Amino acid sequence: MWQLIIFDEKEYAEYIIANGYKNEKYITGDNIILVKYWKYKGLNEKEIKRELGKLMSKYQYLYNSKILDSKIKKAMGIGMRYELVTGKVVEVFDKEIELINQLKTIEQRKMMFVLLVMWKFRGMKSFRIKNKDLMDLAKTKLYNKIFWDNIFQLTQSGMLSMKQYRNKDYYVVNIKEEGKAVIKISNYKNLIYYYLALSKPESYSYCKQCIAPIKLTSNRKMYCRECRKEIWRKYNANKQKEYRSQ
Repeated sequence: MWQLIIFDEKEYAEYIIANGYKNEKYITGDNIILVKYWKYKGLNEKEIKRELGKLMSKYQYLYNSKILDSKIKKAMGIGMRYELVTGKVVEVFDKEIELINQLKTIEQRKMMFVLLVMWKFRGMKSFRIKNKDLMDLAKTKLYNKIFWDNIFQLTQSGMLSMKQYRNKDYYVVNIKEEGKAVIKISNYKNLIYYYLALSKPESYSYCKQCIAPIKLTSNRKMYCRECRKEIWRKYNANKQKEYRSQ
């Protein structure tokens, strides 16, 4: 479940606590999220510092143990200033979809939809996203030149612009929120399916359990992967319980 873009920090923090750090390159960012998580759970500063120290001590092979105290201090200094991001819902409006649908290619439409969602998720502030992450979320694969050709076309449409800050490029979306909300995104695992479910309703449906959009691979498909796994887990647990009671 590890990802560079973290849409639900609560879920992510609980994964780290249960399974450990996934990549030593992101330990500092992970620690900041853990501090925010424990603050969200009601722990005081002293208790948070103790919990973080305990967790980091378990994974000392991932970093230089001599800098443990400085890493804790850095995470505390940042994490205590911010709230945990969890349960965030992004709304997309019919007028925004109509505008995106005017773009020439499906690749451009999918990329623009993802950029719009990211813009709203980030509080309508300029943001950065890696090319690979953008393509993964849009479920499209493009060579580097084709990718940048598409970004250029999006800027030419007026829907997207770029700005630089400290020699780094940031995206800015120039689409007004107008009309009525037709999409409410709370599950970001396959966020492009929200757009495709509107544009290709014959090929997509919604999970009967969590209402997340799903791609139809058969007429019998009713649940997303996560809900299907949970339903089977409960089914098997009940079967085993029945078997033991016989």
